[in-house]
Amino acid sequence: MSLRREMRPLAVLATMFALLNGGPYGLEEVVPRAGPGLALLVLSLMAFVWAVPYALVVAELVSVMPAEGGIYQWFRASLGPFWAFQFSILDWITWVLEAALYPPLVAAYLVGSFSRHPSRWLTWGVGLLVIWGCTWLNIRGVKEVGWLSIAISVVVLVPLAGIVVLGWNRVGLATLGPWIPEGESPSTALNYALIWSLWSYSGYGALASASEEIVAPERTYPRALAIFLPLSLATFVLPLLVALGVSPAWRQWENGQFNQVALLLGGGWLLACNVAAVQISTVGMFNSELLVVSRVPFAMARDRQLPPFLAKLHPRHGTPVRILVLAAILFSLLTFFFDFLQLLVVGTWLALPTYLLTFACPIILRFRNPGTRGPFRIPGGWPVLLAITLVPSSIALYVLLTIEWKLLVIGLCFAGAIPVMYGLSRWQTRQPASTPR
Repeated sequence: MSLRREMRPLAVLATMFALLNGGPYGLEEVVPRAGPGLALLVLSLMAFVWAVPYALVVAELVSVMPAEGGIYQWFRASLGPFWAFQFSILDWITWVLEAALYPPLVAAYLVGSFSRHPSRWLTWGVGLLVIWGCTWLNIRGVKEVGWLSIAISVVVLVPLAGIVVLGWNRVGLATLGPWIPEGESPSTALNYALIWSLWSYSGYGALASASEEIVAPERTYPRALAIFLPLSLATFVLPLLVALGVSPAWRQWENGQFNQVALLLGGGWLLACNVAAVQISTVGMFNSELLVVSRVPFAMARDRQLPPFLAKLHPRHGTPVRILVLAAILFSLLTFFFDFLQLLVVGTWLALPTYLLTFACPIILRFRNPGTRGPFRIPGGWPVLLAITLVPSSIALYVLLTIEWKLLVIGLCFAGAIPVMYGLSRWQTRQPASTPR
């Protein structure tokens, strides 16, 4: 039994959108913390100084090394198996924390529609339905995930297009002031804007973890990134500009503000479309992230970096069923104990070391193997490559060193699990084990 190469270019692009974008929902919370002007400025600039270099680096890495496990394979080729384990597990933890954001959001909305004061157990129970339903779909394979992602992308883009078209005449420079909220320090406001921007433009190499299930990944993936990047910028910035013009009381904004914007612009029909888009987008992000969460440990188990029994594939669907089930159990626990903001900030902060190493990978690989190249390579030679990686690396270092102390402690607790996992894995893989079929 082997993995099935069933994800074609359109499905790759749609899954990328569902996984890494899903619309501007969630950005409403950064505006009261960073201020409308600073939030939009940083979000726009980060597309060019962070997202574009990040996408170029990932495109080169996928092109030269289109292997299952993605980032794990790049780290292994650059630093060897020991450090590849440490940083790959760290990256995996960040994706687990990221994915754990979404089932509680879906559950809170659905339960809140029928009850003003729902019990925590009821909300958690609905979240479990989301977790295990998406797990079942992922067990069935990447083809089903791809088709669902195409449908989700259409559902999300239609109401966003309606909001932008109907509200474009409300956009104006006056809505961008003040740049920083009263009483907020510039450094704190900037950190919030950077954290949300990093969250918005993150994970470009994630889908590469399923490279052996993508048709011609060395060509398909860079092309999908080239389309996805401008689409991502537009779906973040344009609706946010319109929302500030339609609903200028940004100090009172909360998660779900785009529902109010849709209601004011298009009435009940646009509100209904937007409400559906928010929930379907949230489910889609979680569903797609299960693909990432399962493939990295699968590739590591196949290399005996993790217990080999985890590399067992489903006999019918050819998917890493054991890892998917274990991930679902972990999500079930995380969604009970942590809230949205803690998971978002801690997960983004933990991802920063892996971003730094990702930016270093093409430099290390070019130095070690100067003659090796794929269909896509960043043009301009060493000067351009070093310039492209230096700027986003500086941003990542700044955010890494300026996080709040309380969230730093939570992040270090999660990171502290990695040496324990490494020790247990080394002990397990020393035991006799048959090769998984």
